[in-house]
Amino acid sequence: MQHFIPIAEVINMKKGPVAFMACICLLLVLAGCGSNSQSADNGNTGATETAQPDNSAANGGATEADTITLKLFTALADRSNGAGKVEQQIIDNFMKEHPNVKIEVEALQDEPYKNKIKVYAASDSMPDIMQVWGQPVFMNPLIDADLLLELDPNDFGDKKFVPGAMDGFSKNGKLYGLPRNTDFFVLFYNKKIFADNGVKTPATLEELKEVSQQLRAKGINPIAVNGMDGWPLPIWFEYALQRETGDFDFMDRAMSGEASFNDPAVVNAAKYMQELAQEKALADGFLTADYGAARNLFGQEKAAMYLMGAWEAGLATDENFSESFRQNVGALPYPASDKGKLTDVAAWFGGGYAVSKTTKHPEEAVAFLKYFFDPQNWAKLMWQSGAGFPAQQFDEFLTGEETNLQKDLIGIFGSMTSSSNTPVLDTSTDKFKQDIMSLHQKLLSGNISPEEFAKQLDHAAAEARK
Repeated sequence: MQHFIPIAEVINMKKGPVAFMACICLLLVLAGCGSNSQSADNGNTGATETAQPDNSAANGGATEADTITLKLFTALADRSNGAGKVEQQIIDNFMKEHPNVKIEVEALQDEPYKNKIKVYAASDSMPDIMQVWGQPVFMNPLIDADLLLELDPNDFGDKKFVPGAMDGFSKNGKLYGLPRNTDFFVLFYNKKIFADNGVKTPATLEELKEVSQQLRAKGINPIAVNGMDGWPLPIWFEYALQRETGDFDFMDRAMSGEASFNDPAVVNAAKYMQELAQEKALADGFLTADYGAARNLFGQEKAAMYLMGAWEAGLATDENFSESFRQNVGALPYPASDKGKLTDVAAWFGGGYAVSKTTKHPEEAVAFLKYFFDPQNWAKLMWQSGAGFPAQQFDEFLTGEETNLQKDLIGIFGSMTSSSNTPVLDTSTDKFKQDIMSLHQKLLSGNISPEEFAKQLDHAAAEARK
């Protein structure tokens, strides 16, 4: 039989993703011990079940005049795979159980989404329910403009959110959003490409260079990254800088002015990244590749590695890619240095949802969020579909039949000893975010030197503090 330890007993001792994922890692091992004796009902078949809604609708059909329409705007653009598929499944189930409510979905990829939400905000036409990120650069402008409905934490007290998960969605003691994911950055890799070419997985920064050179010599793109989008590059830089300094706190100190980005450690971290680009460790055309292009390059086995977040756990179940790829996709921690360990992980709580303050149907919008975050819905379906890591406790949904990629990811996060928290590009103003994304693109294109990069980064941080 499977053995479960109540996760709440452990995570309450320590706040945040480190303790949470350490517990999950242990629970997965315990679940695996008894998986052979479990019936098929404990496998992924459970992903088709949904919870009963908080307020069940009448069994009779609703007339058109009675129908309430909610618009939901999301950045889960792929509705047939991964998290987008799970999100749509819950929406469809909600509408079946609430025939008087119709939910219209608009879905775009991250960057187009973030641009369009600004248009909605400026034109006073916010969608009823929208995706938000629990980060100051995204939440604060919406909260300060009085565009978001304040939520009652008591409405979600039984949803088993991980301690600390709601912090980024709150301001001045008030709750304005709910977290959907636990996010962390890793190096996905294709085990078959590595094995077929006699290449070992990189555990250090120097080994990452060597492996990339070996792969490039064989005509293989080493690392796929969506450089055109900009945002992955500063997250990658946080890893590079941590491997120079030995902690993630330097970034926070430099942002606050206690330290300076015009520092040898920053220059060295920038130099390492620029050298990788110059040595063609990054895939051909990486600076013109958006999210979908980089993901497809890796999924179509045209790149050996992919620098991306654990929300891409669904790569192992994405039927757009070959069975060979799905069986051979794995994940590695970002390589270590003599100061930064494999267990130092860039991790934070990611996307979620908020409700427009001007919605005509606040009760129905909140009812949907209560239904969505019933642990039997998002937490269970997200985990058992292999699509990613929910920001809710999901120990009760472990099956012992997790994909190998899920197991790799749990191993990385379960052994984590320090984390970065909110990515630096999302801790300040939108101008700062745009400035540092552009700086990283210039660095990797060779248009500025590491020394100039450090000076301009320090200037951008100083301007953001004004």
